Amino acid sequence: MELWDVYDENRKLTGKTHERGVPLGPGEYHIIADVWTVNQRSEILLTRRHPDKPYGLLWECTGGSVLTGENSVEGALRELSEEVGIHASKDELHLIHSI
Repeated sequence: MELWDVYDENRKLTGKTHERGVPLGPGEYHIIADVWTVNQRSEILLTRRHPDKPYGLLWECTGGSVLTGENSVEGALRELSEEVGIHASKDELHLIHSI
């Protein structure tokens, strides 16, 4: 079971947690981190989605939901390690965009 912290529209913690797979309520949000990995030759790392997932076999960047107790950076680093085996430091990440 994967648990997420619940935020309001201003990205403030509500004190609630949420179980993955259950719809969020009105005005409830959770954080997702995407990681675009670029090497020194300006090549971008993409992976293919598992065929049984929605949009199976399509290409995607690394990413996923930030778990309860994590911040965006911690979630991004964990996803990078879990999905592609890259162990980076927070100093190697650069925020591109937040919505």
